[in-house]
Amino acid sequence: MSSVTRTPDLNAAVDPRALACIDRLMARYCSSIDNGDISSWPDCFTDDCTYRILTRTDFEAGRDFGIWFCSARGMLLDRVSAIQSVNVFEPHVYRHVIGPTEIVGMADARIRCETSFMIVRTGYEGTMMIFSAGRYIDQIVIEDERALLHERIVVTDSPRYDTLVALPL
Repeated sequence: MSSVTRTPDLNAAVDPRALACIDRLMARYCSSIDNGDISSWPDCFTDDCTYRILTRTDFEAGRDFGIWFCSARGMLLDRVSAIQSVNVFEPHVYRHVIGPTEIVGMADARIRCETSFMIVRTGYEGTMMIFSAGRYIDQIVIEDERALLHERIVVTDSPRYDTLVALPL
C-alpha cells in the first residue's frame, strides 16, 4: 500500500456540494468521538465499510491488519457496544484537530481523499498529551446529499502508544 499519486486540481473538479458533504462528514466524525456521542460514530459509514488503524510502518509495508480492523458497519456497532459496556479503560476524552481534506482520486463513484489529523488525549485528572498524529486515507460515497465513509484507513505516524487505543481515532 502506498499513497495515491496526487492530481493538483481534483478539488476543483469535484462538485462543490460534494465537497460540502465531505466537510460535514469530517466534522460529524470528529464530533461524535470528541463529544461523547460514540453511538453515532458508525452512522458516518456505509453498511459494507472497512475501518482500520495501522501504523505508518505497517501501512508502508503493505500489512492490512494493525491496531483495529472492522470490515462492516455491524463490527463498528459491536465495537461501540464493547466501549460502552464491556471494555475497562482509564476515563479519557479525545479532541481531534484535522487539516483540510485533499481529494486525491475518483473511481467507481467513490471519492478518494486524505486528511491529516492530530488527537489530543485528556485524562481523568486533566493531563493533556498528543495521543496520535497521522492521516486518514478515505474512500467516500455521496448518498442523498450525505457523505459516508466506505473505507477509512487511519495511518498513525508513530508505532507506539502509551495506553490502549480504546476509542476510535
